[in-house]
Amino acid sequence: MNCETIDSILDDHLVARLTGAERQRAAEHMIGCARCSQAWATDDALRGEAIADPEPDAFPALLRRVAAAPVQPAARSRRLWIAAAAAALVVVVIAARFTAEDLAVIFTAGRNELSVRLLRESTLPAPVLPAAGVDASPFVAGRDYEVLRGASSRVDAPVAGQVEVTEFFMFECFPCYAFESDLNRWASRAPSDVSLTHVPTMFNAVAELHARAYYTAEALDRIDVMRDEFYAEIHERGNALTSRAALVDFFQRFGVDPAAFDAAFDSREVDARMQYAVALNREYRIEAAPTLVVAGRYRTTPSFRGPELLAVVDYLVAESRAAR
Repeated sequence: MNCETIDSILDDHLVARLTGAERQRAAEHMIGCARCSQAWATDDALRGEAIADPEPDAFPALLRRVAAAPVQPAARSRRLWIAAAAAALVVVVIAARFTAEDLAVIFTAGRNELSVRLLRESTLPAPVLPAAGVDASPFVAGRDYEVLRGASSRVDAPVAGQVEVTEFFMFECFPCYAFESDLNRWASRAPSDVSLTHVPTMFNAVAELHARAYYTAEALDRIDVMRDEFYAEIHERGNALTSRAALVDFFQRFGVDPAAFDAAFDSREVDARMQYAVALNREYRIEAAPTLVVAGRYRTTPSFRGPELLAVVDYLVAESRAAR
């Protein structure tokens, strides 16, 4: 496959109709094409889009920024204010689903360049400049990776002396499937002080079902033999595993009887792991899959570097060692 074929598949909404062989060819193309990998990930996100509830302090924080913005002279044109207000509305919609009364307060505040400033502060990372006499890094914050807010308190891995790399994934996510073989090869050569963990994302109901199935396999000590098989079942054999009954049949292939599956699937242990995954997704603000978080401090995705993504991870691992 090539870029034009991928574009056609996405434009015509044909992803669900692809055969296993066609998905495999698409995966082989996307391994070396960051553009198509990102386009496919965006399509996956849109098809399973779910808007989360706002953070509790999101609206008060926005009002504080409105109040702190300088008042512009009255001579400014009404058209400029309307444009800024419209942009502010975009910021609000992106941040959360506020009430009509909330929006009225924002528009009544009427601060002329607020939205432009909010967008700049929230989306443009500060440039990272090398110190005098030091060679510039091949990878740059904001271009190749992001430094997570408040990350200075989370540099150390849960296991002393280890640098933890966490992959956030979805089994139904095609870019995750395409990335899996590269990630497995990287993990096999990773230094002994690097640990790789996997955390499912739950952007929709099917992803939540798959996340519970993942932790069920983990609780039953089957995840090592089943992880790659989850991807193969969905993307190569065309079995989307979208029901509990389908999962029961799938687990039986790996020696898990229905009673054992039910006990693990509904267990408090799996509930706790699901809650932990939700908390990590929220803490690291995971918005796409696959996403890699290094040492709880850095976040990067294929949309940054494509096939060079794991070189970025190696660099961030080295940076995390130096910060210990």
